[in-house]
Amino acid sequence: MSLRDIKMERTRESIADVAFTLFEAQGFTATTVGEIAAEAEVGSRTVYRYFPTKEELVLSGFKKVFDTALADVRACPAETPIPDVLRTVLESVVQSNLELPKQLRGAYEIITTTPSVRAHFAQSIRAWEADLRREVADRLGGRSAEAIAGLAVAQTAAVFILAFEDWYASGGRADLRKLTRTALDLLHADKVPVPARIQ
Repeated sequence: MSLRDIKMERTRESIADVAFTLFEAQGFTATTVGEIAAEAEVGSRTVYRYFPTKEELVLSGFKKVFDTALADVRACPAETPIPDVLRTVLESVVQSNLELPKQLRGAYEIITTTPSVRAHFAQSIRAWEADLRREVADRLGGRSAEAIAGLAVAQTAAVFILAFEDWYASGGRADLRKLTRTALDLLHADKVPVPARIQ
């Protein structure tokens, strides 16, 4: 990463930190981009350059989580077994969450109470899952690769979402890694029912 990239990342993080402080103090809707810019000591145009909308600003932490997980998957050698690739996804999102707990908890609070942000979040998850499906399908190959990849990624994402929601409900006090492991253990123990076959 170049010096310029490092500086840009610091500016991005500074804007996000300031924004979440304001969101917590006065609410997402009531906080203006102008107020965020003033507190971050940058111009409004700078805020918009990094975050075209307030919704994207709120979701910036999750974007980092998703982008990092995708990069970690792409870094797996071609011969890596698919279950290990999927484990890489979960390990990555858990680790990223541990690095951004306050921001992600604050973001999820806004997601649960603000329809526009919730819609953007749902779209972000769909896009992330689609990228992961392509990666997994390319590694699988074969006629059923797309379907198998779709089911595998959906199941992996469900483990993360379930664990994250339990972590959020605990006020961030629960062990996210343990929650993720517990959900995964249920799948491995065949304790999660699947739909009966359609006749």
